[in-house]
Amino acid sequence: MVAPGAVLRADEGAPFYVCKGVNIQDNVVLHGLFNQFVDVNGKKYSIYIDSHCSISHCVIIHGPSYVGKKSFIGFRSTIHNSQIGRNCFVGTHCVIQDSTVAEFCHVGIDAKILGVVVERERCIPDGMLVNTQSIADSLPKISKEQADKDKLFNTHVVDINKKKLRKLYSERRRLREEVISLEMA
Repeated sequence: MVAPGAVLRADEGAPFYVCKGVNIQDNVVLHGLFNQFVDVNGKKYSIYIDSHCSISHCVIIHGPSYVGKKSFIGFRSTIHNSQIGRNCFVGTHCVIQDSTVAEFCHVGIDAKILGVVVERERCIPDGMLVNTQSIADSLPKISKEQADKDKLFNTHVVDINKKKLRKLYSERRRLREEVISLEMA
């Protein structure tokens, strides 16, 4: 689902790939750059968003970037030249630039991750600046409770948007059939 006001701007000839079950919410901007790619299964993309992700309102994803399966990117966050692993939760108003965040990570509200590799199953607290590899290496493991909460939250957001989309398509189908029956009358 792509909501109103979203911009998928592959104007520099850089391919995007958005998998099934992804919801791209209002005023999201995806923008790729010429000749800058992430490699996914031997193919090159400026931006690749894997299945069942939620890209929430006003997010900017600037390629080359990758968002892994079942991840949630929070309101007004910016992802630039970065890779986010599967089942990650990125809170509201985060900046992730020139970095890799491995799978099953929780990035707290207003966190900044700049030029580092964050290992899997890490928790970045709200407001934290992670701008050296030594800080990234010292991040605590995510608790099972937080990991379960993050997974449940993204699943809930994806399911709600699927239901909205089904309802929208059903209503469109009903209206189309109504117009056709009026035209035939």
